Parts: sequence; C-alpha cells; structure tokens
Amino acid sequence: MSQVLVLSSPSSQDVDPILGFASELIIQGEKVTFFSSDEFKTSIQNIGADFKAYNQDLNIFKVDEQDDKPKSGLISALLEPMKFIDDIVVQIRGLKFDYAVFSPSYPYASIITQLLGISRTQQMISN
Repeated sequence: MSQVLVLSSPSSQDVDPILGFASELIIQGEKVTFFSSDEFKTSIQNIGADFKAYNQDLNIFKVDEQDDKPKSGLISALLEPMKFIDDIVVQIRGLKFDYAVFSPSYPYASIITQLLGISRTQQMISN
C-alpha cells in the first residue's frame, strides 16, 4: 500500500476528475491524503480519503458575494507563495508519501513535492 498526496485547486473543474482517480486508487488499496477546501470535504471523505483543508483561501475562482468581485486569492498566491506551501507542509508533518497527484493548475506542486522528498509525481489532466 502506497501513501498518496493529492493536491487540488479548490474548484469543481479540478476536484471532480481527481476525485474519481483518487477513488480508484483507494479501491486498489492506496492510502490517500487529499488537500482541498471545506466545500469538498464530504465528497473527499465519502471516497475514503483523509481530508485536509487549506488554511488559506486558495479558491481564486470564488466570487465575493457582497460585491461580485473575485477574491484576492490569486494575488496572495503569487505574492506570498510560502504561506500556502508552509500550510501544507505543516499539516502533513511526520507523514511520508510515496507519490503525489495534482491538477495542472495547482500552484507550487513541484516545490511541495521537492520539499517533502517525493520522487514520483503524477500530473492529473483535468477535463
């Protein structure tokens, strides 16, 4: 059984395809730790994955309902990438992963996998 780290941008376009893939990995006996936002928690836990929530709002596509403008997540992600990277590294401290799966749009996947010493990574292609 391998330990798999799944990194997903918290949008349906990224989560949905990876969720199906992660479900198949679990069926095959893999242990999956899946990072996303709270809105996907139930779906992720329903497939049997260990859910981890981002502490920072990485959903750059979310619109602020009060003024109909995009949130500043993209700006923060570009200007302060270590906030996001550190958040993930701290949450999985002490865990060892055999490989990682991530969406093409996930920022900093290569940096995170290098920091964790994950030698095998697999990029998941979104539909």
